[in-house]
Amino acid sequence: MQDIPHAKDQTMRAEKEKEPEKEPEKIIPSPRNIKESTAIYVFLVWMWAGILVLIYILRLKISEVCMLHKIKFFSVKKE
Repeated sequence: MQDIPHAKDQTMRAEKEKEPEKEPEKIIPSPRNIKESTAIYVFLVWMWAGILVLIYILRLKISEVCMLHKIKFFSVKKE
C-alpha cells in the first residue's frame, strides 16, 4: 500500500521534469479604457491638491506660532 503513493510521486516528478520551464508572463499595468485612465489622473490631482492645502495650513500655523513666540505670549512673566 505504501508503494503506490511513492510511485505516484515519482511519476509526477518525472512529468514535471519533462515539461520545459515556461518564462513568466510579463504583466504590464495599464488602465483598461479611457474612463480608468481619467480616474487615475483625477485621483492624483485630488491627492496632490489635498497635500498642498495641508502644507498651506501648516505654514499658516507655523507663522502664527512664530508671531506668538515673538510677542512672548506664553511667557511665564507677563508685563
